[in-house]
Amino acid sequence: MIDKHRYALARGRSSNISDQDKTIDKFVTDRFIEIILEQKKIFNRALIIGDKDNFTELQLNLIGIMDVTHINISKEINSKKIHILPDNEIIPDLGSYDLIIGLSLINFLDDIPNFLKQLKKLLSPEGLMLHNFFSENNLLELKEMFSKVELEVYNGISQRFMPVIDIRDIGDLINNLGFTDTVILRENFKCFYSTFREMLTHLRLMACTNFLKVKENKYINKHFINNLLIFFENKKIDRLFKLSFDILIISSWKK
Repeated sequence: MIDKHRYALARGRSSNISDQDKTIDKFVTDRFIEIILEQKKIFNRALIIGDKDNFTELQLNLIGIMDVTHINISKEINSKKIHILPDNEIIPDLGSYDLIIGLSLINFLDDIPNFLKQLKKLLSPEGLMLHNFFSENNLLELKEMFSKVELEVYNGISQRFMPVIDIRDIGDLINNLGFTDTVILRENFKCFYSTFREMLTHLRLMACTNFLKVKENKYINKHFINNLLIFFENKKIDRLFKLSFDILIISSWKK
């Protein structure tokens, strides 16, 4: 389903875009830190999946968690990263992490259940796993834009957005994998854009583009783009276009 090459290129491109304070991973990191600080347990060794510019690691360092390792899907390997691909290669260091944090990269993996099963093997007993998943309400305004424009231009709708996991389904998945005391919180933040290009740049910064292997998708030509621009302008309120990010924050324990 996911074109790994396209996704790796998009994440590489995002690393070259000047960062912003308001991104999905920074937003959920703040929530994760709040959850960690609420626990009576002291965490010593953390594993982070998809940390851009080591932002989440630095936030963990600020609360005293200094031993941090990374998982990414890029081909780059260094002393601070474990190399793993979405098709689930073997990971070292089984049972040695008492905290695992999954950022938005998790949403773009082909086999999420099997990946989470692998992560459980890495987690020590009484370890905490924190993840975020996009909800069905994520990017509703953008989905409406593309669906309405494509209906007008092509009289049909292509699959341009990642499938999302229902809140009950993700809860059942986590519990079926053997995690306990699972808590799921729904979080929402909104961004406002004055131009279409500003919105696209922000989405590319977060690597939120289409990575699906869908050959039947209609072409995005100049006529299509012009209609998107018209929709964008017509939906502005006080000269700004609103885009909503709706995210499920999940905390689970390994007993």
